[in-house]
Amino acid sequence: MRRPACPDAEFARERAARRHPDHDEEAPATHGAPHVPTPGKGAVHGGRHGRRRAAMRRTAVAATPAGAAVTVGRRMSR
Repeated sequence: MRRPACPDAEFARERAARRHPDHDEEAPATHGAPHVPTPGKGAVHGGRHGRRRAAMRRTAVAATPAGAAVTVGRRMSR
């Protein structure tokens, strides 16, 4: 069945009524945020590229004392 090229007014009214129903009841009260935190202790782990950033931090923390030791060793040997 083909749809008409230009639907009549009654068809358009019915379609609008199906897509946009009237809401007479009020919405429930919320915090206003799309995410309501759960009660108790919570934490967010990772985030954007969390594993990679954590690996870079671990590498930097491990390399800092090693680099300082090499620098001190070179200065002591002069």
